Amino acid sequence: LLPNTDPLDKVTIIPRGQALGATEQIPGEERHNLSESYLRDRIGVMLGGRISEKLIFGEFSSGAEEDLKQATRLARHMVSHWGMSEKIGPVVFRRGEEHIFLGREMTQQKDFSEHTAQIIDDEIHALVHGIEEKITELLKTHRPQLEALAGALLEKETLEAAEIQAIIEAKPQAIQ
Repeated sequence: LLPNTDPLDKVTIIPRGQALGATEQIPGEERHNLSESYLRDRIGVMLGGRISEKLIFGEFSSGAEEDLKQATRLARHMVSHWGMSEKIGPVVFRRGEEHIFLGREMTQQKDFSEHTAQIIDDEIHALVHGIEEKITELLKTHRPQLEALAGALLEKETLEAAEIQAIIEAKPQAIQ
């Protein structure tokens, strides 16, 4: 349902590591440059499970923690590294430096004010919240397909791309 993201390969509810399930996507092409529409849809995929929980069960669980971390990290890069915020504009604000050999971000003194930091935080929140609203509406509109996917996953635990596509393309009245 998100045309700018990588094609779906499979979805599973089998826990792996800390993940309680996974959505696997395989890029259709090698990417060296990421468009804003692609990044927004990637965040949408990351938020999909959490939003589905809220729609189906009426509340959130702690299961989406890693997805939220990744979505926030990606949104932060969009706003503060890649100039994808109207309010911030085409400038870079780094809070730390990524060290390849250490594999983590090292704290450095930031080169911007607390006021600018608040604007960056507000923009990140607005970006993720806006995508969350879009995905919520999309899942509400396609709730019969969501419920059919959930039922099929409970039955088989893992669905391949063709099975997922068949469920999504099925007519709502045919889904039971």
